[in-house]
Amino acid sequence: MFEEGTIWAYPTDTSFGLGVRIDDGVMLDRLFDLKGREKNKPVSLMVKNFEMLQQYANVPEDLEEKFFFEKPRTVILKPTEALPKSDYWPEDKVAFRICTMPAVAEYIDVPITATSANLSGESPIFEIQKLKDQFSEELNICCMFSELPERDPSEIYDFTTSARSRLR
Repeated sequence: MFEEGTIWAYPTDTSFGLGVRIDDGVMLDRLFDLKGREKNKPVSLMVKNFEMLQQYANVPEDLEEKFFFEKPRTVILKPTEALPKSDYWPEDKVAFRICTMPAVAEYIDVPITATSANLSGESPIFEIQKLKDQFSEELNICCMFSELPERDPSEIYDFTTSARSRLR
């Protein structure tokens, strides 16, 4: 589903997200333009499962898959060499989420962006119709829901230092 040359809106455990493949530089540029997001503001990445996370990030031994399913969580980890270099995420530490929506996860072949589906600085979007109104024909929409319950953003944890900390 997440083919090159497309921007997808998809449900997450917090709100709708916008996803493009991390190996599609043209669409990464287009996504930032569409959102009005500053190019120097890093984006988090969504992976299919814990195994994919281990492929693209150096995962500490004490970080378990269930951590991501207890509540919405984003972790900052040091990337492996498998993660392509990009201006949209730092080389030394990258924010990752694991997709907790099985109907979406099955379509993730490589990590995708996990930025909220909204214009930069505005509130997240929880309704399909608002997505369509906001972004017109720019998006492919992957959703079996017409709306999602409003939820808080994910907690963010930094695992790149020995003093691991919750940032939000």
